[in-house]
Amino acid sequence: MGKKENPLLAYYAQEERFAQLMNGWLLGGEPYFTAQNISEADRRLDGRSGKRRGREYRQRYRDLFKKLDNTFVRLYIGTELMEYVDYAMPLRIMDCDVLSYIHQKNAVSKGHMEQKDLKQDEYLSQFSREDRLLPVINLVLYLGEKPWDGATRLHEMLALHQIPEKLKQYVEDYSIHILDVCHTPDERLREFPPDICFMLMCIKYAKDKKAFLRLTEWSGCTDISEDTFETITEYLGESEFLEHEGRGGREGEKANMGIIRELIEDGRKEGVNLGINQGIEWTKQIFKLAGEGMTQQEIAKRLSIPEERVKQVLE
Repeated sequence: MGKKENPLLAYYAQEERFAQLMNGWLLGGEPYFTAQNISEADRRLDGRSGKRRGREYRQRYRDLFKKLDNTFVRLYIGTELMEYVDYAMPLRIMDCDVLSYIHQKNAVSKGHMEQKDLKQDEYLSQFSREDRLLPVINLVLYLGEKPWDGATRLHEMLALHQIPEKLKQYVEDYSIHILDVCHTPDERLREFPPDICFMLMCIKYAKDKKAFLRLTEWSGCTDISEDTFETITEYLGESEFLEHEGRGGREGEKANMGIIRELIEDGRKEGVNLGINQGIEWTKQIFKLAGEGMTQQEIAKRLSIPEERVKQVLE
């Protein structure tokens, strides 16, 4: 794990921000999780296999690992995910999942050994029929410019073409969950809470000044919190975005992303200046499309505006 993603890790390590990210990612924006639902989980995973002499030890670290009520959620924001696509990602995550469940099982077994409450088969396995492990969810936040073209499931890594068709059903698959930020449609990003949406769109459009100017409008976030702003400026501070704005070389290296603050302020001012004209045009289009029988959701998608705005106009 490198230094570039440290601002993001610090940001999402906050229970409130992690909850917002999960609500947007897993629940389509439904405000289900709050900071009170989230607690820290051990980021380190250890595993061992084989007999004493040939025993192999494995250790893995998760970028972030939180407990959401009765579910463990692991979030990867690794340097390698920003630099290149990890073509072995399904295998890497599957290994971490196995270690997570073994870690839980060992804790349960230790409790039984202390309690001495198991007999027969349960004693041999050190796991009772009623014991249950907490589910583990793995999420990969991919921030690369290149579209994710690696495997998203284990079967895509296997030479299944070399075995008979009838045998394929016995080869277990394993899927992973990736949010490819720079190639995710805006309407999907708008399902995230405003601050998170704004941050993800800043990353997506860091090299597009015209789009950047309209981010507060597109994301629905007109009041950016200080920690969100600082995270964006720190994360994008040494990116190619500076070179795109003609600030390369020594000056560019020293720049602290004041350019982003300027763009945000310009976007706000431009939003005020264009707001009336755009509002009139949107209103005309909304009534026109509604007259053609389109639903509010369809109108919002067609015009790339929040559905709530369509609802306000029609009501």
